[in-house]
Amino acid sequence: MSRTPRPTGPLPRRRVCLTNIGQLLTCAGPERGPLSTLQALGVVSDAELVVCLGLEGGWQVVWLGQRGAPGRPTADATFDLGGRTLMPGIVDCHTHLVFAGDRSHEFVQRLSGVSYHEIARQGGGIAHTVAQTRSATVPELVEAATVRLRSLCDQGARVVEIKTGYGLDLQSELKILDAVAALRARFAGNVELIATAMPAHAVPPECKADPEGYVDRVCGQLLPAMAAHAHPPAFVDVFVESGYFSVDHAKRIAQKARELGLGLKAHVDEFADIGGLPWAIGAGATSVEHLLQTSAEGIAALAASDTVAVGLPLTSVFLRAPLAPLRALVDAGARVALATDCNPGSSMTTSLTLLLQLAVLLGHLSPAEALRGVTRCAALAIGQPEGYTGRISVGEPFLGTVLDMPSVDAMFYHLGQPIRAWDGYCAPASDSARLRDDPVARLDENRSTSWI
Repeated sequence: MSRTPRPTGPLPRRRVCLTNIGQLLTCAGPERGPLSTLQALGVVSDAELVVCLGLEGGWQVVWLGQRGAPGRPTADATFDLGGRTLMPGIVDCHTHLVFAGDRSHEFVQRLSGVSYHEIARQGGGIAHTVAQTRSATVPELVEAATVRLRSLCDQGARVVEIKTGYGLDLQSELKILDAVAALRARFAGNVELIATAMPAHAVPPECKADPEGYVDRVCGQLLPAMAAHAHPPAFVDVFVESGYFSVDHAKRIAQKARELGLGLKAHVDEFADIGGLPWAIGAGATSVEHLLQTSAEGIAALAASDTVAVGLPLTSVFLRAPLAPLRALVDAGARVALATDCNPGSSMTTSLTLLLQLAVLLGHLSPAEALRGVTRCAALAIGQPEGYTGRISVGEPFLGTVLDMPSVDAMFYHLGQPIRAWDGYCAPASDSARLRDDPVARLDENRSTSWI
């Protein structure tokens, strides 16, 4: 996450009080283990929150509590949320938002019984999207991804991770990073974007006969060039799966990531357990994704580690596959995040609402555990960029989402109905030279304004 430069000269006001918060969800409770109630996660009813603009830019929580409680510091401006819900900014920690084309025909094929692997063997799957993405221009990729990213923002996403992996050659992988950079500029002040390099998403068609040679190219050419990009990725991800990349391949790619100073993520145990999970934990991966085939031993290993388990229930439903063992992971003490996995082949959706609802209805998580999965644990899954912890806590950076509802219960109750983030107020992630991104100036307008 890059900070917007501070404006020259002092800001007219520096401290803002948000009052008449119907429900303040702090997500400051335990980051591991079962949570049976929202109270265990951290919730204050009829609340107030005071945030302050720091000298180095960025908003920080200085006080929170019930409305009218003693000790609340004075503020330069007060804003009434009208009984709405305030929670930490939602984090979608696993997406493939930047791509071209459509694979709806493959969805119909799978409904008729053709497997994901068989579609790939026929030249479809990731290879189909790679061909369309390679032929697209950066502006075309940006316009297509803007629709998806705007949908996430409308639902309250404040931080979104975006993987490359639909280029699989140097020019196209760099083109995806260019598109992410353009999206970052377009959505500045509304959402923070974290890029992950994933040239190890699949072996491209031109290298099918020489997968070892492609891994050589990933380590010797693609990753160094991506790390040297003007807007480099924060992580490297590798798809450790039969027919894609072996554990030995992953070891080589992870070593190069370390040399380049990039964090590590891994897709593991999606279709088969080939040993990717114990390797990833041992390699110090920040997160591991999918986990549909994770064993009891793998669950215990995750619980004993700091690696975040990222569950993707939308993908399971899209593929008619079993869900990851979310309940067992939480009960064992693993950190469990949730994400949309928005991509054209196995999760063509940006629905944060459905993500949370499937996590509780099919994954047997409590609402509190699901909300922790898209806030605190999701922030951990992307390395807490710029100190954002995915919770609202005194002394920590503030990045908030205001929901146009009196409590978060409605997020789970209204099945399939989109979450609606209220655009009347949302403090930007950092100070900004543009007046419209100064929340105090926006409060003075006394009206709702669009984030974008």
